[in-house]
Amino acid sequence: MSRLWLLLIFLPILVWEYSTTELERAYANKNVDYVPRTQHIDEQGRAKFTNRLILESSPYLLQHAHNPVNWYAFSDEAFDKAKLENKPIFISIGYATCHWCHVMEEESFDDLEVAKFLNKHFISIKVDREIRPDVDATYMNVSQLINGSGGWPLNAVILPDGKAFFAGTYFPKAQLLEILSQIKTLWKNEKDSIINKANEIDNVLNKAKVTTHGDIDKAIIPKTIQALLDDFDEIEGGFGEAPKFPHEPILLLLIDEQKRHPNDEQLNAITTTLDTMASGGFYDTVGGGFHRYSTDNSWLVPHFEKMLYNQAQLSLVYTRAYKLTQKPLYRRIAQQTLDYVLKEMQDKNRGFFSATDADSEGEEGTFFVWSINKIKSILNEDEFKHFNQWFDLSSHTDFEGNHVIRFKDVNDINVNDYKRIDELLVKLYNVRIKREAPLTDNKVLLSWNALMIPSLIEAGEVFNEKKYTDAGLVLANYLESFNQNNKLYRASINNKLESNALFEDYVYLANAYLSVFDQTHEKKWLDRTIKLVNIMNNKFWDKERFGFNMTNDDKYLNTRYKESYDGAMPSTNGIAYQMLVKLNNRTTERAFIQQADQLLSAFSTEINQSPYSYSSFILGLNNATFSELSSVQYAYDGRVRIYTQKLDNNKVIVNLTLEPLWHINSNQPLQDSLIGTKITNVDTQNWTIKETVYPQGELTKLGFSEDKISIYKDQVNIKLELKQRSKNYIAPVFSLTLQACSDKVCLAPVEITIKP
Repeated sequence: MSRLWLLLIFLPILVWEYSTTELERAYANKNVDYVPRTQHIDEQGRAKFTNRLILESSPYLLQHAHNPVNWYAFSDEAFDKAKLENKPIFISIGYATCHWCHVMEEESFDDLEVAKFLNKHFISIKVDREIRPDVDATYMNVSQLINGSGGWPLNAVILPDGKAFFAGTYFPKAQLLEILSQIKTLWKNEKDSIINKANEIDNVLNKAKVTTHGDIDKAIIPKTIQALLDDFDEIEGGFGEAPKFPHEPILLLLIDEQKRHPNDEQLNAITTTLDTMASGGFYDTVGGGFHRYSTDNSWLVPHFEKMLYNQAQLSLVYTRAYKLTQKPLYRRIAQQTLDYVLKEMQDKNRGFFSATDADSEGEEGTFFVWSINKIKSILNEDEFKHFNQWFDLSSHTDFEGNHVIRFKDVNDINVNDYKRIDELLVKLYNVRIKREAPLTDNKVLLSWNALMIPSLIEAGEVFNEKKYTDAGLVLANYLESFNQNNKLYRASINNKLESNALFEDYVYLANAYLSVFDQTHEKKWLDRTIKLVNIMNNKFWDKERFGFNMTNDDKYLNTRYKESYDGAMPSTNGIAYQMLVKLNNRTTERAFIQQADQLLSAFSTEINQSPYSYSSFILGLNNATFSELSSVQYAYDGRVRIYTQKLDNNKVIVNLTLEPLWHINSNQPLQDSLIGTKITNVDTQNWTIKETVYPQGELTKLGFSEDKISIYKDQVNIKLELKQRSKNYIAPVFSLTLQACSDKVCLAPVEITIKP
């Protein structure tokens, strides 16, 4: 008996008008390891229902491909059918590793009663928010407007033209049916009022997005820092109340500001937060990597999903925090996080998967938690004694009868103890990998992978670990493959490119390319960055009001949304501002800083009113106002590259690379009128320069001088040997003075602050 005939025998009364043969063929063509996610299974182990989502590649949409709900993807087909049949559209948005999406799927979307009602009275659309964040943002704004909050699953009811009149998040089955029933009645009896409501919501959202230009004074920087510190949890670390998110842009801004203007309050906010997050629970002490957020104030019980974007941002935070403080814990966490990503989230092309689920064995967190008896069965008596010495197995770490693995006090651990600790954790890890693992969302997203590149590149440099640098360069080259036939794609699923790239993809990729350029000094990466910026300007730049739109595809999406504030990922317009400022420092093209000023002006009102939410913009403003503070800096419109390395034993090398046809005066120029290259110590309270070794200058005669002069050209290495005077580590501060000249002209001398 054929598979098709079997399907037709066991198919209940809910039959699709879509070609059953085509859906069945798509089902039959799935890999042998494909498992339909539904409770409706026939005696042969096959799903009784197959809807249009079987034709999709998104892992999230495929999770719903065997619901009895007649789902459509976000497509012309769905909207055309809604118009033809005069029905409202029920749109449900989520992602593959979302716990409450799974709950609602099981309770409602796999339920025959709910499916029958939706199929009769609505056209139903499923959206993967990670592939279509523009769709998600449109209806999330509606939920925020109506309810003051949002989340996932996000459920909305919309008109056939895309305008929404209802939105909410998770609903239990009974509540969902009640809401749908009320909407069905209103659609039948008061359709005009529904249309008016949708138009009213649409008008409010469009008015909210009208930008007003203004100025931002540099005084906004200390105002922002103070707003962040006012919201800091001095006991447990982090910002705001539970649920606590890591807020990486805030931490990156505080680290940057601490480098510029050190003070104890800032440093305490950084270290308290990073220490507590690293203690365990929110951080996976056994396997490495961070969960998505903490459900409590003390970072103990996480929401157990692991997202790639968190790993990318938090590894960068801990790398920069280590550079700031030299605290071994921060190096450990940064490297363990990157090692986790390289080991468990990397695909065969050396790109990275999106996420892993919170659930396994039908429960949240099962994969990650432990009973004391289980730990005792793995460790011998002496090992358990030591484990209990370092880790908290009290009722405080209880999670539904088991325990999260958390240090008692991460700051009480001696660096030498970590070798013994890791031997114990490896034993737990080797048992854990045999458990039923949470689902991995195997789509490779361009923007999220682009976030990984600066993290890998910077870690490779700071920790002198070639494997991270190599992984970052390989990833940058791999992401070039997302550009096919002059079209950039957002996702790769099973090696197939999907969906047009959005502004998020372009801007994160351009910023990543700049980090590769800084590391390699290969001009092709700077050229690629500029090329992406030109495309961004053509596709997404609002020429009238300024700022970048999230998408240039407004079909069914009635608001041109611009991401301005930092959320789970950094503000796309904030990163664009940072990137344009960097491009200004690396090129002679003044258009970049002009556009950066326009971009900042476009969001000035919002930033001035609530600077707390705009850390990415404020970090960019720091760079624009006071210059960049990183290991790679530039002078004279990119003609001079300054690369500073702090080595072991308090030694520093300052490497200067000059463009052809340009030079700088040597440390001892022969003419009094020329300014010599010189490094001076700014922080004499904490550091002493024991020795400075300048290279020998080269004598040459230039077109503007009859006398020979002493110069440096091409590559210059200046070596410093330091002595630390303070008990606690504080990064040294130097001032580099230099004057660049060509054969025809000498430019004004500059002073550059260096903080290795």
